[in-house]
Amino acid sequence: MRMKNFGGYSIGEYLGGGLYTKVYKAYSFLAKPPYGNPVAIKILYLKGGFFEKNKLVKQFEREASIAMNLDHPNIVKVFNFGRFDHHYAMIMEYIDGKNLKEYLYEREKWSFEQILKICYQIGKGLEYIHQNNIVHKDVKPDNVLISFDLNKIKLTDFGIAKLPKKFWKKDIFPKSGTVTKFGIISYIAPEQIEGQATFQSDIYSFGVTMDEIITAKLYIEGREDEDYFKRIDIRAYRKNIGKQKILCEDLPVPSELKEIIKKATEEEMVLRYQSMTHLLEDFRNILPK
Repeated sequence: MRMKNFGGYSIGEYLGGGLYTKVYKAYSFLAKPPYGNPVAIKILYLKGGFFEKNKLVKQFEREASIAMNLDHPNIVKVFNFGRFDHHYAMIMEYIDGKNLKEYLYEREKWSFEQILKICYQIGKGLEYIHQNNIVHKDVKPDNVLISFDLNKIKLTDFGIAKLPKKFWKKDIFPKSGTVTKFGIISYIAPEQIEGQATFQSDIYSFGVTMDEIITAKLYIEGREDEDYFKRIDIRAYRKNIGKQKILCEDLPVPSELKEIIKKATEEEMVLRYQSMTHLLEDFRNILPK
């Protein structure tokens, strides 16, 4: 990449990206780097006609402005955004690790205690977002970054987030969300499919995510070499046809945790947790003392 100066940082190795954005590790060439060293830089690649490009820029700026107002140990920090060297870019906290989905695909399993820690930290980040009146709307393993030592767990990506209700801040992505390939796992709550996402929609997505983490990564003696798809596929099929309530139904985890996941993923909102704070109160009861 020829682009060099992004607010005092130069582009390094490619970390990942999607259709319109790519994320790079970046290093400062300044004596006193404004945001530490290294950082991650997310660059917007404009495609399509004038109106499509204009929409992409507005969405990118919206995502950055939301994240810049958040400050929590379980949220990826966005330091700055703007036009650098003729490209729109976002300067973010660098996490020396990868996204949770990549970990789930690996055969290595985690202890039950490690899984609890990761789920709880994601939940704390989500609780903080809700306390700031933001509905994330895309809670899933792909949007959780975890350091290689598994000690930093951070929620990211506010690209389709729903802001507090104000006439100039309407939900511009009312029916957006994520369903995995072939519909194996859907993180989208029923009301979000209808364009009515609420805090409880995020709770539903979080419950599905917890269920997936436990099912894919729980260390079970004698079954530690099972891959992601062996753990997930048949259970997802049974869940999707109504034969079991959650993926981890048959796995050796406490019934209290299964009940938390079931309550978080109830189809009817009235039966679901009313807030992340209430969910985390129950979750703390199963954390190691």
